Amino acid sequence: MPPRIRREPPARRDARIRKHLEQARDYWSKWPAHLAEGDLCQAGEKGWGTVAQLTKAVATLRGWQHYDHVAIQEALTALSDEMPERITEMGRGIAAAERLHGNFYEVYMTTALTEFALVEVRPLLDILWGLLPEEYTGGVTFADWTAAGQS
Repeated sequence: MPPRIRREPPARRDARIRKHLEQARDYWSKWPAHLAEGDLCQAGEKGWGTVAQLTKAVATLRGWQHYDHVAIQEALTALSDEMPERITEMGRGIAAAERLHGNFYEVYMTTALTEFALVEVRPLLDILWGLLPEEYTGGVTFADWTAAGQS
């Protein structure tokens, strides 16, 4: 099923995209400390949150609704369908993000599995980042953008 459409004025859309991006950067910057502290619930949730926020930014740009877990999954599925050549990276990233989110509730992952899943979501984050125009990315990579937010 294609994502549901949401119509909003361009200025509101721009503000929401920027809000989602700042939240994504904030989440991604926090997971290493949580992991180091052994707080696997929060480390994983920050990974899932980063995926969710970047997905919301892309969905907002495209006029898609994204207000619940199902809508985020619909957006990720639609994006995967658009890029069959990237399905392996996207599928692995989506599955890893879901494991990280599930661990928040069930606490079943070890430190090593949490760290592995965080590494697995990274290519998906790079793909989502690449779908945003330069006015939002500044023409830099996701890694450089997140690193700049930490200085």
